[in-house]
Amino acid sequence: MNTQTRRRFLGTMLAAAASATGRSHAASPASANTLAATEKVMHDFVVNRMMDGDGLCRSSLCAATGAPWTNADLAKTDQRLIIDMFQNSPDKAGCMSYENALMATGEFAVSQIVRHRVTKDPAARELAHRAIRAILAVIEEGRHYMPGWLPKPFGGLRNARNSHEMSTDQYTKAIVALYAWRPLASKDEQVTIDRFFVDAADFFVARKFRHAYRHRTIVTADTHHHALGLFVPLVVLAAKTSGDAGYRKHLAAFSAAMDAAINDEVLANFNMTSLMVEGYHVAMQAGLDDPRLPQTIEMLWQRGAKRVDANGDAYDNSKPPKTDSEATRLAAVATIVEPLDPATRATELAPKILARQTDPRKMTHTRLPESIAEVAVTSWLVAYWRLREWRATKAVTEP
Repeated sequence: MNTQTRRRFLGTMLAAAASATGRSHAASPASANTLAATEKVMHDFVVNRMMDGDGLCRSSLCAATGAPWTNADLAKTDQRLIIDMFQNSPDKAGCMSYENALMATGEFAVSQIVRHRVTKDPAARELAHRAIRAILAVIEEGRHYMPGWLPKPFGGLRNARNSHEMSTDQYTKAIVALYAWRPLASKDEQVTIDRFFVDAADFFVARKFRHAYRHRTIVTADTHHHALGLFVPLVVLAAKTSGDAGYRKHLAAFSAAMDAAINDEVLANFNMTSLMVEGYHVAMQAGLDDPRLPQTIEMLWQRGAKRVDANGDAYDNSKPPKTDSEATRLAAVATIVEPLDPATRATELAPKILARQTDPRKMTHTRLPESIAEVAVTSWLVAYWRLREWRATKAVTEP
C-alpha cells in the first residue's frame, strides 16, 4: 500500500469504520459508509429489541419475529437441545431469553464505552451505564445466595436470585465490561465493582476453581481451557483491588492448562476465542506479565482467521461447515491482536467480516437456527467502535 493510498484510507476511517474488499486493499468511502449505516441497524436492534426494562440484553430472540420466544412457539421447535439446556423449567422461553444475557449486556456496555471515547456522545455513556447497572443488579441478586455468585438471570432480573445456573462465559464478559467501566464509575460503583472481583475470586477459590455446568459436567481450567479467560484475570484483579498478592498464587494451579491452551484446536471456536482473548487482555492490562498470554491470543487469532474466507464469510467447525455469524466476535478482538503481532493485519480482516453481517434477523445461532445470535450482534458493535478508535488513533500518530 503506497503512502498516498494509506493517507486516503486513514482519512476515511476518521468518519466511519474500516471495511475491506481484500486483505491488502483499503476501504473505499462507500464501504465505510455502508458500515456506518449498518451500525445504526445493529444499535437500534439492541436498544429497541434486545434490551429489556432493566437494561439486560435478552438473548436468542426468535428470528421470525425479532421478539422473545413464547413458550407456545418454543414448544414447536426441536426439544432435544431445549430440554438439555433448561431441563424441567416451567418457563423455558424465559430461560432462553436470558441464557446469554450477561454476555450480550457486557459486550454492549463495552461497545458503548468505546463509542463514548470516540464520539464523546453522552448518550453512549448513559447506555453503557444502563447496561453496567443491569450487571451490578444481577450481582446483587446473586448475593442472596452467596457473594460472588453470578447467576444466569433466567426470567429476567426479578427472578435472577432463583436461578441455579451459571457459566464462566457469562462471568468473563461481565468482568470485562466492569473493568472497562471502572475508570468512568463513581466512587461507590468502584467499591462495588472491586468487591465483586474479590467476592467472585473467593467464590471460585472455595470451590477449587470447579463448578457444575448444567446437569452433565464439571468445569475446570484443565477440562475446559476457555475457563482460563475468567480464572486468570479474576485472581489478578482480586489481587490488584484488594492489595492481597496471595490471590496471584492461584495462577500456579492454571499453569499446565495455560500451556495446553496455546495449542488447543478446540479453542478455534469463535465464542471461546472471544472469551480467552478478552479475558487474557484484561489480565495483561491489570499487570500480569506472562508471555503465554500474548502468545495464546495470537494463536487464537490465527486459528479463527483460517475459518474466514476471502469475502469475509465465516464457517463453524461442523461437517459440512455452516456459515457462522459469530465471526463478529473474532472481528471484535482485531485491535487487541494487531498491536501484539502487526503481521496478522487483523484490522484489515475485521471490517470484511462486519460487511458480511448486515441484518440481525439473519445472524442466527448455528445450533439454534431459529434464534438470533445475540452476541453476534453485540460483538459487531464492539468491533465497529474499536475499529473506529483504532483508525482515528492511527491517523493521528502516522504521517
